[in-house]
Parts: sequence; C-alpha cells; structure tokens
Amino acid sequence: MSGKRIIFICSQKGGAGKTTFARALLELLRWEGYRVAAYDTDGAVGQLLQHEGTRDEHGQLIHQQDPFVGCDYFNIREDDDRDLLLNALSLNPPIVLFDLPGGVLGELGKVVDEGDYPHGLFAEYRDAGYAITIVIVMTLVMASVRTIQDSLDAFGDSVDYVAVKNQIYAGEDGFLFFDGCEQEDLALPPSQSKQALLDHDGVIITMPPLNPRSYALLDRHSLGYLDAIQGDQLPKADRARVRQWLKRFDEQIEPARQVLGFAERDRPRIPSEPTLPTVAETLA
Repeated sequence: MSGKRIIFICSQKGGAGKTTFARALLELLRWEGYRVAAYDTDGAVGQLLQHEGTRDEHGQLIHQQDPFVGCDYFNIREDDDRDLLLNALSLNPPIVLFDLPGGVLGELGKVVDEGDYPHGLFAEYRDAGYAITIVIVMTLVMASVRTIQDSLDAFGDSVDYVAVKNQIYAGEDGFLFFDGCEQEDLALPPSQSKQALLDHDGVIITMPPLNPRSYALLDRHSLGYLDAIQGDQLPKADRARVRQWLKRFDEQIEPARQVLGFAERDRPRIPSEPTLPTVAETLA
C-alpha cells in the first residue's frame, strides 16, 4: 500500500466536472481494494453523496453515512461542519477524499488558520503522516487557469498537484488559455500557471467525455459507474458506454496514479456487465 493521503477535488466553479472525476476516482480506488473515507463537502445536496452514498431498501439515502462504505457529508461553508476537515482523521483513514464545491478553496484556511491559506491545517495533516493532493478540474475559461495559480500561491510546494482537462468541453488541444496556441487570428503563449504547475512537479491529465444520454441516465437513477455496469437499470448500450468510459478514465489517470493514492501493483480489470442467462438456463 502507498502512504496515507488526503485528496481534494476542486474547480473554479460548479459544472466543471469535478464530481464526475471524484466519483470515478473513488470507485476505482475502492475497486482496487483501497480503504477510502469519502466526504461530500457540499452538504446533503452534493452530487458525490447522491451517487456514492449508501441507500436503504427503499432507495433513500440513509442519514448516518459510513465514509468508508458510502459517502459522508458536511457543509464546508459552516464553521462547525468545517471542522470535519480535521476531525475525519480520528478514524485513521489510509486515504481521505474531499469533494469540494466550486470556488471554496479559501474555506480550507478557516479551520485553524483564520485566513485564506491553510498552512496550519496542512501542517496538521503532515504531522499525522498524510501527503496532500490538490486536483483541479479545468474547463476552457481563463478562471480555470487562475484557479491553478491561486492554488500554487496558497499551497506552494507542500502539496502534490493534478490538473485535469475535462474533454467534455474540448479535445486535449482545446485548452488555449492554459496551453497557448498559434493560429492565424489568435496567438496565445502557454500560461504562466502551466509552467508554474510543471515547476512544482504537477501532473496534467485529461478526463474523457461521457455520452450525454448515458450520463443523464446515471443521474436519473443516482447510480455509480460500477453499479451501472454490473446492474440492469440501464440499457445494454448505455452500460457498455459507461464501461468503456471508465476504462478510458483509468488509462488517462495513469500519469497521476501515485499522487491519487494508488500503489505500484497489478490492478483488477474494470468489470464486465453481467452475462444474461440463456433460455435454457432460464427454464432450468
């Protein structure tokens, strides 16, 4: 097993795809046998909770969530709730995953620091033996680039960085404000944020786009990816699309696996959908 790690999934605003990333990362870690404590910091309305939370026999989310099995939750904007950023360590989890609402990185500095920068909070993490990873899920807008620079300014060399280009918005070469471009009517240099990220040994990866219909069905049924693949709530074509998407996701996070909590070891394959019984088996 790798060392203990805290993972924050963040973005400059809602709708960037951070919870899409967080869901897949959480499920792959658990699928590979890692014990992960998961927290949705957007309270009871958070999408990580909706898809990964434990439900009762009626399909309703249970109030008391086990963070190691489902997804616990709290509101990072509330003073008392925010303490869970530190209190979660009392369970001694090997990996902690926090899915943050858009644009709330400054809230991390309000637990023990009373300011914008969480130096004291992160010092507590390191004293407890945790490495820290900041995952920034990007869109095409300039604000995404600023979020990376703001994170570098706030956290410096004390954490690991992963920038995720969400390809639902464009192909890998479409992030012009981040990567720069040389076109006939538009010339942009690579951003200072990108160079600074690389100078801090940050990792840049992509997240593949998921078919909109399949994504909508996952949302409609509040399904996790693996539950969708292995269950029968989605049509066969959508199950196949979700499986192929998760395989591509697994491939595309490869450069960042170490700082996302994975150890160097063989890993199980993404499961296939269940085989339907033959007519003979049904009649037997």
